[in-house]
Amino acid sequence: MGGRRSTKQELIQLEAFIEEGLTTRQIAEKLGRSEAGIRNLCYRKKLVRKAEDETKLLFKQRDQLREIVTTLQGKKILLNQEVDGLRKKKEKLESIIYFDKNLLQKTLSQALVHLKQKKPDLFILTGQDQIVSIIRLFQNVITN
Repeated sequence: MGGRRSTKQELIQLEAFIEEGLTTRQIAEKLGRSEAGIRNLCYRKKLVRKAEDETKLLFKQRDQLREIVTTLQGKKILLNQEVDGLRKKKEKLESIIYFDKNLLQKTLSQALVHLKQKKPDLFILTGQDQIVSIIRLFQNVITN
C-alpha cells in the first residue's frame, strides 16, 4: 500500500470494508492508499475478492440506486401534484380577494356619496378641520 507497511488497524479496517462490500476504489479512498496497493494487500493477505464478487456488488449497488431514483421520481410526482393544488388554491384566494376589494371599494364609494349628501360641509372644509369633523362623525356612528 503506497510503499509503506500497513498497520494492524488498517488491516482490520480493510477486512471490515471488504465485508461491507466496498469497492477497491472506495477502500483506497478511505484508507488514503492507491487502488493497486489495496489489491496487492488483499492478495497477500488472502483477502482477494473475485471479479465476479465485485461485479455482483456493483450490480447490487446499481439496483439500489435505481430503487432510490424510482422512489425520488414518485416523490417528485406527488410534490408536483401538491404544488398544482396549492397553485389552484392561490388563484382561488386571489380571485376572492379581488372580488372583496372591488366590493369594498364600491361600498366605500357609495358611503362617501351618501356622506357628501348628508354632510356637504365636510367636503368644503380643508385640512385639519375636515379630519376632525370626519373623525367625530365616525365616532358618533360607532357609539350609536
